[in-house]
Amino acid sequence: MELGENAKSFKLETAVCNHGFFMMAPNYWIPTTKTLRRVLRLSDSITCVTVSISHPSNQNFLQVEVLGMDKLSSQDEEAILSQVGRMLRISAQDQRNIEEFHKVNPQAKKKGFGRLFRSPTLFEDIIKSILLCNCP
Repeated sequence: MELGENAKSFKLETAVCNHGFFMMAPNYWIPTTKTLRRVLRLSDSITCVTVSISHPSNQNFLQVEVLGMDKLSSQDEEAILSQVGRMLRISAQDQRNIEEFHKVNPQAKKKGFGRLFRSPTLFEDIIKSILLCNCP
C-alpha cells in the first residue's frame, strides 16, 4: 500500500501505539517486528481474514499481507486497503489535517503525534468508546 504524501510523516509504530486501542482485540501488535495483525472483512462484509501490516524500513509503502490466502479478488483487495487506510488515517485529507496540527503544535511534530489509531469501521469505534466509558 503506497503511502503517497503521507510517507514523510508516517511511522507505523507511532500511528498504531499512540493510544491503548492497539492493545484491544482483535488488534495484535508484535513489538519485535513492529507488525500489526488483526481480522478484517472482505468485500462481501461477511468473510473475515487475518491481515498482517508492517512498514519496511526507509520505504514509502506499507506491506499488507493476507494470511492463509493465495489470491484476492480486486474487490477484496480494495476492501482490505480501504480498512487499513481508515485505521491508520492514510489519506490526503488526513495528511493535511496532521500538517495543520503540527503547525499549531511543533512539539507534537517532534514526537510524531497527530494520527489517532482507529478501527476499520465506525461501528467498532463506537462500541469500543461506549464500552470504555468509566473504565478505570
